[in-house]
This record gives sequence, C-alpha cells and structure tokens, in this order.
Amino acid sequence: MERNYPNISVTDKAARSLRSGHPWVYADEVLHADAACENGQLVDVTTRSGHWLGAGFYNSASKIRVRVLSRNANDRFDEAFWARRVQYAIDYRRTVMGADFDNCRLIFGEADFLPGLVVDKFSDVLVVQSLALGIDKMKMTIIRLLEEVLAADGVKIRGVFERSDAKVREQEGMERVK
Repeated sequence: MERNYPNISVTDKAARSLRSGHPWVYADEVLHADAACENGQLVDVTTRSGHWLGAGFYNSASKIRVRVLSRNANDRFDEAFWARRVQYAIDYRRTVMGADFDNCRLIFGEADFLPGLVVDKFSDVLVVQSLALGIDKMKMTIIRLLEEVLAADGVKIRGVFERSDAKVREQEGMERVK
C-alpha cells in the first residue's frame, strides 16, 4: 500500500520501545521530522534506516511527539477504520463488564488504540475527554460511531457531555473545554 503521510524518523531507543508495544514517541526521540508534518495530522514513524514502525498523530507542541494509532501498514484511516476501533472497544467492554455494562469506561485511550480519548458511559449518557490534538479532530466522528454501534445493540444515548478541561490540554497546545 502506498503511504502518503509525512515521515518521522526516531532513535534506536524509540524503535525498541515501539516494537515492544509502547504507544508514544517522545520529543527527544525524534531524529528528523519532514517539513510537511503538521500538528494533529497522521504521520509515519520509521527507524533511522527507514523501516516502518507505525502511524500516529503528530504534535510538535507536546512532549509526546507521536501517539501511535496503528502498527499495521495496511490500515487506511477511513470511516471503516474508526468504526472497527469503536466496535472493538465496545465488544471488549461487554465481555469484561458483563451485566455491569450500563456504567463503564467504553474507550480507554491507548488501551483501545484511540490515543488520548476517554469515553465513560453512565446509563444513557456519554462523558468524553479528549487529551490529544489528533484524536480531538476525530472525536465527533468517534462519538457518532459510538452512538450508532450502541443503538444497533438497543442502547439509545440521550446525551453527550465533554469534559476536556484537564490542564494537560494546554501542554498539547489546546484550549480546555467543558
């Protein structure tokens, strides 16, 4: 598959961390970032010799320079991609929560490969917290998909509240929102 994303090359230490499952690339681990890299956009992460390690959201304002979204070079970041991520998160929660699914954390950021996003469900209300610029740009799509997947299971969402007022948003170059 042809990759049309700007490239970030990383240190050997970062490459080892990513290969072992770490979800972030820190600012001091970036060797080179293409001039085309814009905050909040998807970038490819490679070793210094050009071997692909993953794709993630870039933010030069953050100490966490890249939040890895995928380790599959064939992923296309289209609506179907986001729908799969949402469905996986909900299916997992239903499996582990069982009868307690009515009140639980539906999306748990990096653990669900949706870095920087937390969504809690309280009966028929969702509470959303977005802590990273890239995922913040996708949050409305993800919320819509969450509502659709839940509705297909017979769960109607009455309201969505955003509590993206954590101080860390300022470190990401974002305003606090409530």
